[in-house]
Amino acid sequence: MSDLKTSLNAIKDKNFGYFFDKDGKCYIYHTKFGKERKSEISGNDNIESKFENLIHNIYNENKDKFNSLKEAFENYLKIYGDKSTIHIKFDENGEFLQTKSKIVDNFSKTFKQNNFNDETFKQWWDKSINSARMQGNATNLLKDKDKLIKNLNQIEEAAKSETLTKLFEVLSKVEGMKATARELAYWMQFKDDKFPLKDDKFPLANDASVNTAKYIFEMLNKNSKDELEKRKKENTSNNEQAYFDFVLKELNVKRTDNLPKYYILDQFLNLIDKIKKSDLALITKDELQDGDKKYINNITESAYYKLYEAAYDFANLCGKADIKSNDLEGFKKLLKTHKNIIFHGIPGTGKTYTIVNNVKNIIKNENQMLITQFHPSFSYEDFIEGIKPAGIENGQLKLELKNGIFREFCDKAKEEEKGFSEKLEKGNFNEALSDHGYFFIADEINRAELSRVFGELLYALEYRGEKGKIKTQYASMRDDEDFYVPENMFLLGTMNDLDKSIDSFDLALRRRFIWQEMECDYDVIRDEIYAKNIEEYVQACKKLNDKISKDIGEKYQLGHSYFLKIEFKNNEIKDSDMKKLFSNRFEALLKEYLRSEYNEKEIQRQLDHLKKLFVIEKNDDKNK
Repeated sequence: MSDLKTSLNAIKDKNFGYFFDKDGKCYIYHTKFGKERKSEISGNDNIESKFENLIHNIYNENKDKFNSLKEAFENYLKIYGDKSTIHIKFDENGEFLQTKSKIVDNFSKTFKQNNFNDETFKQWWDKSINSARMQGNATNLLKDKDKLIKNLNQIEEAAKSETLTKLFEVLSKVEGMKATARELAYWMQFKDDKFPLKDDKFPLANDASVNTAKYIFEMLNKNSKDELEKRKKENTSNNEQAYFDFVLKELNVKRTDNLPKYYILDQFLNLIDKIKKSDLALITKDELQDGDKKYINNITESAYYKLYEAAYDFANLCGKADIKSNDLEGFKKLLKTHKNIIFHGIPGTGKTYTIVNNVKNIIKNENQMLITQFHPSFSYEDFIEGIKPAGIENGQLKLELKNGIFREFCDKAKEEEKGFSEKLEKGNFNEALSDHGYFFIADEINRAELSRVFGELLYALEYRGEKGKIKTQYASMRDDEDFYVPENMFLLGTMNDLDKSIDSFDLALRRRFIWQEMECDYDVIRDEIYAKNIEEYVQACKKLNDKISKDIGEKYQLGHSYFLKIEFKNNEIKDSDMKKLFSNRFEALLKEYLRSEYNEKEIQRQLDHLKKLFVIEKNDDKNK
């Protein structure tokens, strides 16, 4: 075993990883593709050769899955090519694209400098630009109206660009609304056009589509960095253009009578980015097109279902399927200015789930993230370093100085710190984060005795890099080796506001972190539940939380994950379904909240009142 470990540790390839399972079997894996795609290895195997075979098999599988997806996409377009979106339930007589067309029509009416109107702008902005909510609202943008008008004129000019490279060049002059500018510039290409759309000259290059195109490029090209440089030299294009052109060519996408090629590509990329397993079930709720209706009783054979199935299979190869982000761009924006962040809030808001999925959507390989749950017995020795048993030697217990999990993780991050800094200097924050960022996630961080766990680390957390060097408690045993937290290390914690151990967060610790509150997100309920009366259900959830907040306290509200557990049939949520949810999921929790304030009789009265409140206004139970 020790000989095998020595051989494994001797391999310096950053893409190489290994682990032992509970039965002692050893597996090697490619860090980009995760532990799921592994190969068992023994001491008699040639490790380099076995790893090369594993990589070869992975890229062959990637290509096969992509080809299946490509075939499914081609078959889908033959039948559904007249639709304006792959998500059929969002398409009704071209309404999806007509809405986008109205954005463009209203642009020229609203933003000419001589008739700029604040109120008109606010209305247009809030209704039209989805990405605006993570970049700033209309009121904030209007604080500097001259800059805003200049930005909008620049966007209008950028829309005339012939290539994505040229578009980025023009949009570099836009200040403070770059993500929105890209989206708006794309639609402005069609300013003088009516539905159906004419050809588009450049793609809709938002972060989701760029990252997905890059993800496909890297999955299909074994030597992706070399291939990228080769393409850029041949076409004198930027990275993003190279990614889009590669996927466009692989898919062999051409415009249809209805839609331009880059728009079709964006639909494809969005499908890969957003796909989750529950979408396969939702397809049964959509209406099949004429050419697909023969499969009405066998939905899994339809072109619509096969596209989603192939998309899920392909996205799942790298563990990307079912990973949903919660305002990923807002999360990245936070990381730009803060490296120690506590996410706190009421139970059920998906604090850990959101952070982990956001990080997974950023990093290139799983070695860049470590998650651990803090607990009352967690110590400085576990976290930073300590004297620990290292076996028996000559009949005596041998003690050694061993690194804790945080120090060990920091040492890994230091290997990438230079690359992180170099990309930051070039202004490539997203790339620096993806390639070289390291994320330590402390779940339920307040459950440990934090002053003891962090020790002298507080200084190093505040001053990243070598300027924050400190001598740890055991520095004398390390030949005066100082410790610091590298620039590319991000410490993220989660905390439940109801946990009484929150008091362990003293003021010295608090000021080293910024605090992000997470609340019940009713939009998540709207997005995740497919029911024809979903809006009425959301309003009932909100009404219940408002009552809890008023009668018991804000911190006792229920997070959206509680409301997602509703079970119902035939696309409709009924009061009986809600009563069952209340009894099975909410009642015991709420009873615990009320116990400190009321006697048993009063508790039951309060619960009965809340249960009666949690109903849909139009009661359909009578139709059962």
